[in-house]
Amino acid sequence: MTARGFFHSLFGPAVTRPAHCPPPSPPAQLAAAICAGGVAKRGGAPAIADRLKSLCENSFLLSFRGATGDEESRCALENIQSEIPRFARNDTRKEVFTQILKPRPSVAPGQPPRVGQKSGLGLSAARLATAVLALLLAAPPAHAQQQEGKVVLEPSEQVFCVMAALNAGGYDTGLGLAAADDARQVVRSYLDQAAAPAAKRLPGFFSEHRVEGDPGADLGQYISLALLLGAPPDFKPTVPQADLPPDAKAVSGLVPILKTLYEQAKLHDLWTSMQPRYRDAQARYSQLVRQAILMTDTYFRFPVGGYLGRTYRIDLDLLGAPGTAQARIYGMDYYLVITALPQPEIDEIRHQYLHFLLDPLAAQYADDINAKNRIRGIAFKAPALDSSFKADYPLLVTECLIRAAELRLDKLPPAEAEKKLTELTASGLILIRYFYESLLDFEKQDASMKVYYKPMIDKIDPLAEERRLAKVTFTPPVIRVKTPVAPAKSEEELKLDDADNLFFQGKYSDAKLAYQAVLEKDPKSDRGLFGLAIVASNMRKPDLAEEYFHKTLDTARDLRLVTWSHIYLGRLDDLRGKRDDALAQYRAAALTAAAYPMALRAVQAGEAQQFGSKK
Repeated sequence: MTARGFFHSLFGPAVTRPAHCPPPSPPAQLAAAICAGGVAKRGGAPAIADRLKSLCENSFLLSFRGATGDEESRCALENIQSEIPRFARNDTRKEVFTQILKPRPSVAPGQPPRVGQKSGLGLSAARLATAVLALLLAAPPAHAQQQEGKVVLEPSEQVFCVMAALNAGGYDTGLGLAAADDARQVVRSYLDQAAAPAAKRLPGFFSEHRVEGDPGADLGQYISLALLLGAPPDFKPTVPQADLPPDAKAVSGLVPILKTLYEQAKLHDLWTSMQPRYRDAQARYSQLVRQAILMTDTYFRFPVGGYLGRTYRIDLDLLGAPGTAQARIYGMDYYLVITALPQPEIDEIRHQYLHFLLDPLAAQYADDINAKNRIRGIAFKAPALDSSFKADYPLLVTECLIRAAELRLDKLPPAEAEKKLTELTASGLILIRYFYESLLDFEKQDASMKVYYKPMIDKIDPLAEERRLAKVTFTPPVIRVKTPVAPAKSEEELKLDDADNLFFQGKYSDAKLAYQAVLEKDPKSDRGLFGLAIVASNMRKPDLAEEYFHKTLDTARDLRLVTWSHIYLGRLDDLRGKRDDALAQYRAAALTAAAYPMALRAVQAGEAQQFGSKK
């Protein structure tokens, strides 16, 4: 197959550059040369078609840097497509590479680009282009590809079966909404006609385990379980029962019912019959998701597929309430279960992908981040800010960076961006404005975020940020009236915030009294129990601390509290010389630690070396 024919099969016929578009820029010519060069070298071998297409799409996006809108981006793409046939000729391709890939005189040969260097298609962009070309010319062996991390967009049979069981058992949230697919009705009718005896046990089970007043948490416990189940028909959990997250463990009794239902109702046949609907959903989402991921990778200048063995799995669901999105991080893998819509919305998909990219950097540089935590106390004054961000400063820093990146990627008009920055700062994201400004500088240089990240953190000036934040009026807490007792719960949360503030100020005795006051009204308050545990730990009362950490694990649904309880119990075991018990606790924490940078560092340190050891 010729280069022209191969690109016709991948991208459609060559286009003529529209008259209203400017001539191809050097980056557009470079992208076309890269792709045409790859095809000429490989001869359009079908075995590398998908890989080549992905890499070429990414090289297309090199030309989008600095584009100010959809029209400019479209022109860039059309320019590249119009150039591809010309670059199928080796002599033309050689000429372009000679002219474009010249080192910038201001950079000494062999020296890396400096962070803060002005952008252009200079040496570092050329290196990136050459790296893409090298990948095009040398696809890795199949076994190496299997070991790579990846982003997966597809439905899961385990999630489908759990959601089908939910619908058979009375899960009616969002049923009948105009935006919903009729897949739910099809599944319900099928299960009604199947009349499986196991289905009769489902309404009672779901009623017994319902989370009152919180539909998201009610559904979420079953999503957590589904993501940790092995393939049918066994549905064997992929982690030990004792290590299941609390919400999944609470409903793990569904598994034997599900196994029986799978056989009696022939759920695999139902799953097979639903595949055309799921393929339609994939078709609606795949291009938008690919585009969002490539644009994000290109913005941060991350290499294609550089996930270091990690996976981001997007599970498309048709049986939940429209607009539902449930995000999870288990081990080093990221998950998002999202109910597909006729008109796809990908904000949640991109947000979780940004965590997938940036969380490892926060864990790697957690010490550098904590060296800038002088302003952390200001976040405690933000009533609307979630307690997990107040407890884990690198987690807060990461969320600020992600939300700033979203504003930059969306290319909002200045007035709208300023309004968003004001609102998000008032919500407690105290460094979002700093990162928004830092990303403006990032866009003007050529280093990737992996190189730029640490200098960006090091440049945080806590005193300057304190002066800036002194003018901020924080948003009051949102009272969510879901049930008659919701206001009381909100009052409890405010008291727990006060107790946390006392603890972080080192006022352990006062914090202890504050946590005890909460527990007098709500003996199962997971934050109250965890608070007493860490107070006891800091007051050197290990036996009491251990008691309250175990009580926290018995009641908590908050994965941050569960993760840290396992870590603290592991440290206590280490201090007592019970290394095997300590390692078991660290392994239990590892399942959910990746969502919390400081916790992940603590788990890695605990597994590598006994806590308290001077070695």
